[in-house]
Amino acid sequence: MFQFDTDVMDQSKCGIVEPALQAIELALTSCLCSDSPELSPGIGDVLDNFLVFFLGPIILVLAGLQSQFYGLVLILLLSIGLWLFIMGEAFFSARKKKEVVLKRYNKWYVYLPIILLMIGSLVIPKDFIVNIANETLRFRAYRMATGSMEPTLTVGDHIIADFKYFEKNELQSGDLVVLQYPKDPTKLFVKRVVALEGEKIEIKNKQVYINDEAIPESYKVHMGIDMDEVWRDNIEPVFVPSDHCFVLGDNRDNSMDSRNWGSVPIGSIKGKPLYIYWAKDKKRVGKKVD
Repeated sequence: MFQFDTDVMDQSKCGIVEPALQAIELALTSCLCSDSPELSPGIGDVLDNFLVFFLGPIILVLAGLQSQFYGLVLILLLSIGLWLFIMGEAFFSARKKKEVVLKRYNKWYVYLPIILLMIGSLVIPKDFIVNIANETLRFRAYRMATGSMEPTLTVGDHIIADFKYFEKNELQSGDLVVLQYPKDPTKLFVKRVVALEGEKIEIKNKQVYINDEAIPESYKVHMGIDMDEVWRDNIEPVFVPSDHCFVLGDNRDNSMDSRNWGSVPIGSIKGKPLYIYWAKDKKRVGKKVD
């Protein structure tokens, strides 16, 4: 039996804020828990020399720099630089073997938050931390597990989605959206909005008509099994209810969408895909999706 592609997205293992969190965790671990004295500078040295490197990735993430592909690259490079700089300074500091002179920040109340942060990074599941951070910082990373949005998004594409995009931008026909699967809200799909509330939509022989006018769709393809599927290729005229929209996959012959579920509530739309930050085809890396 032919199974249509359900387009479920996987939460990416490279969450948008995870590089910065990993850098901090590695840095703190190397400073406090290293078995090698030559790779283990004191916390005072870290605070004295590397505060900007700790704060750098966090500030860039808080500023939303990851909304652009090259902003994400900058955050990753800074995070890697943090780790390398910490390790290098640890090595050279240990070789100096100079007498330690306490400074004004060598206080227990300065060290305590750092120790708690380190312990928390080791005890609290990393996925939990990343999910909370992504919720707060609005950007999330996902991997496309299916091909129902081909050729716009292909299997294995890693994308960044803005989960607060529609708080400041009005939903429009043609928008790519991340939405909850109507039959299981814990699953997220990527689809394209083709009709808004109050509009009449009809599909005749795979051509979409909005308010009795055929609409151009340069993004769509039909790459499914060649079979007569009346429900898939033809839909009687229907009006989109208030506070709903009608969504379709770009690969029309291999997608479950509003042809199966009907119009979806606007409230089920959670965000908008922005760009591909990693893909099997490296030519697609950095590509904006629309």
